[in-house]
Amino acid sequence: MEKLLDVLLLGRVRFHDLSMRGRVVLSQLPLNLTMLLVCLIAVIADPEIFGNPGFLIAQGWALALLVVAAAVPWDRLPYGWFLVMPVLDFYPVGLLRYSTESTLPGLGLLAVFPIMWLAGSGYRPRIMVSFGGIAALLMVWVPLFLGGRATPHELAANLVVPFMLLAIGVGTSVMTLSGMAQQQRVQELPERAETRERLLDTVLDTVDVGVLVLDDHGENTYLNAKERQLYMAALPAGSSTTNEAELLIYWEGRDELVPPEQRPLERVLNGETIEHEVYQLGRGPEARTVSISGRQFVDAAGNKAGTVLASTDVTEVVAAVRARDKFLAAMSHEFRTPLTNILGYAELLHDDPSLSPAAKSDLQIMARNARHLNHMVDDILLSSVTGSDAPLLRRPLDLSELAQEAVASARAEATSRGIEVEVTVDGPLPVMGDRTGLVRILDNLLSNALKYSDSGTHVTLATCKDDDWAVCSVNDEGLGIAPEDLKRVFTRFQRSDAAVRSGIPGTGLGLALAKEVAELHDGRLDVTSVVGVGSVFTLRLPLRKTHADLPRA
Repeated sequence: MEKLLDVLLLGRVRFHDLSMRGRVVLSQLPLNLTMLLVCLIAVIADPEIFGNPGFLIAQGWALALLVVAAAVPWDRLPYGWFLVMPVLDFYPVGLLRYSTESTLPGLGLLAVFPIMWLAGSGYRPRIMVSFGGIAALLMVWVPLFLGGRATPHELAANLVVPFMLLAIGVGTSVMTLSGMAQQQRVQELPERAETRERLLDTVLDTVDVGVLVLDDHGENTYLNAKERQLYMAALPAGSSTTNEAELLIYWEGRDELVPPEQRPLERVLNGETIEHEVYQLGRGPEARTVSISGRQFVDAAGNKAGTVLASTDVTEVVAAVRARDKFLAAMSHEFRTPLTNILGYAELLHDDPSLSPAAKSDLQIMARNARHLNHMVDDILLSSVTGSDAPLLRRPLDLSELAQEAVASARAEATSRGIEVEVTVDGPLPVMGDRTGLVRILDNLLSNALKYSDSGTHVTLATCKDDDWAVCSVNDEGLGIAPEDLKRVFTRFQRSDAAVRSGIPGTGLGLALAKEVAELHDGRLDVTSVVGVGSVFTLRLPLRKTHADLPRA
């Protein structure tokens, strides 16, 4: 009873939340309340109507149907049996209409209640709507036949009410079916959403990538199993902190803790996007090396909705890359040591006045081939960086510092060739990159500049900042490159015609590999050149945002 009242008063309980008995009673109640209202009107309009047996029988029948609706356990009966009630309602409505036609006309419209009940049940709608229309027609025609007034004129005059009731039934049925379809879709949406959420959780817990999701306030909303495992590796011994600033996060390859403001999560929360940056979590044998990417995401309205951080465990990959670099360093040493000895002794022998011109010529050929072999070793080392399937180990670097180191390494060769090398540095240029790859690019550019320059010329290496780019240019006063050769200067195993004619040794591989490494760093390598004047090779890399560059929250 409490739920019935709540539904009638448009409270929190909905019609479909009631039991079958409650729904049947609630569907029957409007007719009974309306017939009660008819009684009250009859007291005022025509009290003598209470002496009419038909009026009293109709009221008693309707009241009995309400008692039956409340007494029958409809939940135990097969679905659809409750429609017996609106069918039986047509009898008291028809009797009430017939008995009060002269004093209270229009009571036949009370049949709208059983019509709407039948049509709105959703049970075999075509049959129920048709049955309701036929029942309404019989309700008005049967008394005419019984009273001997079933003339064509009378039958036609009484078609309006049944037609109106049929139209109401059709409209009710259409709205009911539409509402049921919509309700079904609404019920399916949470199920589908839950299924998709479970699928997403399963996928994220299955993949070997740690995923951390935070809402727009920076609160943790999702942490998959892999991310939880990596998080445990970064916890200080005996600690259960949830503060990222207290986690043991180190720069990869260094024993220095990453400052709180430069940690990946803090940077991403401040609006920065990071990709494949390598850090070390924890210390000792349980430490893990991870490649972290992260960015913010927005909702459908374009507003910030949260942050996603993805961590890939690259501990084994980094170990393999280090083993490779160690092997390449050892191989480089094993090659360079005898080559250096050959070149050194060749120069000593070349200064021996007792040598014949033919012997000196042979020594020059030997030295030239040794230098050529030395450059080939450099190209092989650079090729190992671009040809590996392992990801670049990006870490914070200073391009200006690398440039100074490259010039210092090349100065000995420049002196031996009588070429002056200068370096101009315009302050630090922080970048994220693979040290081995960037060093090989600078060494290759300087080596090419020296190789194609004559004695007495200058080679200048300069670094500067250009908007969001770190720029390093190598300028020489050498042979220069013809316009037709500029198009293929970065093509593997391609050399300019001038270089071939001059007899300068080379494989045509170094510049192509240098450009590939630059592009792997999301940068580029360009060249401008004038024949007989010289060439300028320009390396551009994205600047790494420091804490001072990050937008304030």
